[in-house]
Amino acid sequence: MIEESSASLAFNSNPLAQGQQQQRDKMSLRRVSAIDYRLKIIPLGGLGEIGKNMTLIQYNDEIIVIDGGIAFPDDTMPGIDVVIPDYTYLLENQDRVLAYFITHGHEDHIGAMPYLLKDVNKPVYGSILSLGFLRGKLLDHKVEADLRQVAPREVISVGSFKVEFFRLTHSIPDSMGLAIHTPVGTILFVSDFKMDMSPIDGQMMDFGRISALGEKGVLLLMADSTNVEKEGFSSSERTVGANFEKIFAAAQGRIIITSFASHVHRVQQVINAAYQVGRRVSVVGRGMINMVAIAQELGYLKIPDKLLIDIERINDFPADKIVVITTGSQGEPLSGLTRMATGEHRQVQIIPGDLVVISATPIPGNERTVAKTVDNLFRLGASVVYERNEGIHVSGHASREELKMLMNMVRPRFFMPVHGEYRMLYKHALLAQQVGIAAEDTFVMENGQILELGRHHGRINGQVQAGRVLVDGLGVGDVGNAVLKERRQLSESGVIVLSMIYTKKKTPRILTGPEIYTRGFIFEKEYEHIIGEMKEKVVALCTEQNLADGNLYDLRNQIRTGISRFVMERTKRRPVVMAVIVEV
Repeated sequence: MIEESSASLAFNSNPLAQGQQQQRDKMSLRRVSAIDYRLKIIPLGGLGEIGKNMTLIQYNDEIIVIDGGIAFPDDTMPGIDVVIPDYTYLLENQDRVLAYFITHGHEDHIGAMPYLLKDVNKPVYGSILSLGFLRGKLLDHKVEADLRQVAPREVISVGSFKVEFFRLTHSIPDSMGLAIHTPVGTILFVSDFKMDMSPIDGQMMDFGRISALGEKGVLLLMADSTNVEKEGFSSSERTVGANFEKIFAAAQGRIIITSFASHVHRVQQVINAAYQVGRRVSVVGRGMINMVAIAQELGYLKIPDKLLIDIERINDFPADKIVVITTGSQGEPLSGLTRMATGEHRQVQIIPGDLVVISATPIPGNERTVAKTVDNLFRLGASVVYERNEGIHVSGHASREELKMLMNMVRPRFFMPVHGEYRMLYKHALLAQQVGIAAEDTFVMENGQILELGRHHGRINGQVQAGRVLVDGLGVGDVGNAVLKERRQLSESGVIVLSMIYTKKKTPRILTGPEIYTRGFIFEKEYEHIIGEMKEKVVALCTEQNLADGNLYDLRNQIRTGISRFVMERTKRRPVVMAVIVEV
């Protein structure tokens, strides 16, 4: 049976193609068999956002999963530890899932794996370091998994898929891209990358294999969009090491330096610079300590003998002989640097003469907390180096010229930007058009949308459940929008707690109370008149008829509503109102 292709629907819904009537007419002439659309790409995270990267590739009834990452909570999520993708579709189709494939060991690509594997336990393929970091997370969560180590250019056959790994250069060793060979065509998944021509570990991006795949023919290219707004090329990581050496040589006191805990190359350069100027190194922060231990054990960190010392020993050496590597580059409340900046760190107290180097840029949303940490460090007398123009940080993501080079090497039939906020995806699609990929062949998608591909045709068709799942302590998904709203309300306006005991025997009446307590709302001693008026409001609501009725649910609601309205009228505040009512 021949039907009208829905590829034109993707074209019409793509704002990049609007107004191009000639191409629309061309698309309307396409006719394909419905059976052609058996290959599906289903992103569950990483589109329209930074973090929680997760993509499903489905052919008929077989599914493979690429990555499973977390995102970090923003200011609107008080009390939330991490955010993971909503993987309901995976749970509903777990019998079809064949395996997970990991591109690299950053949190936004492996952080959600313990939760996924707890529910849908399938083999996990990845590089030595990626699996080393993942193994540590699984131990923390007490989850067992089948972890299978792979090497660059190794091909794994699962079901109808042949998944080939190839080397990429990023801000963490052992980063890999994937060539997913399917009966319909080859999907090239190029996760986080940059074209660093002088990488720290000497492991170059596999330009030869990528070019060969492009020559053979790539159906779909999916590529990192993070730095699409930045012109030119991203600087080499090696430039940071040269600047560290200059800064370390000039420093007179202790050096305290922070970066992302997973940035193995950056830590290696700190160690190299410290060794060159004769300083001992101490590591602080659970995440950083774990990373150093795993990376050193697996041979990815080279640390000279006796260079590392325990944090308890830093005062045994002169100040100009010490470097402290710590967590806290994003101003995290419980991180090492944040606690040092507030004077709460047990082993390291900031003193005048200390030099603090923040070798990272704030993730969007963290700017305020990082700025607060920097201010506190200056108040304590430290010198702080934190600005990008100081040469102490370079991005691990490709800029515009590198992205164009990749597309010219691959020349895919279709292009789908991934890993970025919506404007980044949109601009990446525009960039693809500049190098000759047609507008109707680029797909700017949202999490949950389904991209269906045939050998020569593609369309966005349908959607699955997607979104965010909030993790709070041991609770996964039990904190929703209503709870978050209450938490924000508590943090902004405080709480009023009312308690009373009543009886409805014989003559219904209040026996004890009402007593009213507040926290984070007003100072009770100075606003006794408002407390008194609230008590009067409660007594007025507790009529003999209301008490005799005995419906505690309705009575609580009436009291909460009445007190909330009164407080809003008198103070223009919206505290959380809680009513504890006991019948005897």
